Amino acid sequence: MTIEEAGPNPERLAAAIHLQLRDKGGAVPVYAIAKSLDIVEIKEAPLKSLAGAVVTTPDRNEGSILINSQSPPPRRRFTVAHELGHFLNPWHQPSHPSGSFSCTPADLRAGWRRRATGASRHVTQEIEANRFAIELLAPPQLMRPYLRGIPDLAKVLSLARVLDLSREACARRYVEMLEQPSALILSADGVVRYVDRHREFPFVACHRGQRSPALPAPADETGLSAHVEADVRDWLARPAPGSLVAQTLTQRGGYSITLLAFDATEAKSENDG
Repeated sequence: MTIEEAGPNPERLAAAIHLQLRDKGGAVPVYAIAKSLDIVEIKEAPLKSLAGAVVTTPDRNEGSILINSQSPPPRRRFTVAHELGHFLNPWHQPSHPSGSFSCTPADLRAGWRRRATGASRHVTQEIEANRFAIELLAPPQLMRPYLRGIPDLAKVLSLARVLDLSREACARRYVEMLEQPSALILSADGVVRYVDRHREFPFVACHRGQRSPALPAPADETGLSAHVEADVRDWLARPAPGSLVAQTLTQRGGYSITLLAFDATEAKSENDG
């Protein structure tokens, strides 16, 4: 009843579930949650062009979820949560006449921030399903202990282990919830894949498909670099007064996650003086 009363709002839907779970920490039991909410089957199979799908009846009495067995386990967990978000949201309409929601890897990578007005119904639904998934798997109450202190990718690594989520999903959620304006640059072989920034972080100069500025080298076997002072002229589209610190997590296959943390405190103090 509490979940039904939450309506189509993804945050409220996830919060209603956690209200009944009474979180004790650790990875959220998403498979058990789905089955307790009338998902009668969760099947894994190799999928060529889809990350997952959910098939349901017009009255949403029950549903079945299909996920790509070739995806890593943390991504499969996110897919289950994403498809559950479609199933529970009364506003969402199936993308196929058969009554199924079919979701591509690009749909799940689109993030969970609302787009400007004018986005298609499909795009809006996918973003809302992503929002539900991250609110369910990385709720605020489980994130808060990691938000204290300076921004640090070491906390992202810990979150990924504890929550059983991908590093990218944890990094994006972490930056979203930090108080200090921060940004992420996700790259492969030195070429930017995408940029994700806190709403108060200045615009980043590099864009998808461009080469990123030089990245800090790993400091140990974890792939993490030290926190190094970065030149705002290298990273920001409109250099602003303040200090910029960069840290990079170097991963296998040439992939890397770079965290930029901006602090305008020094500039404000100088102006006040």
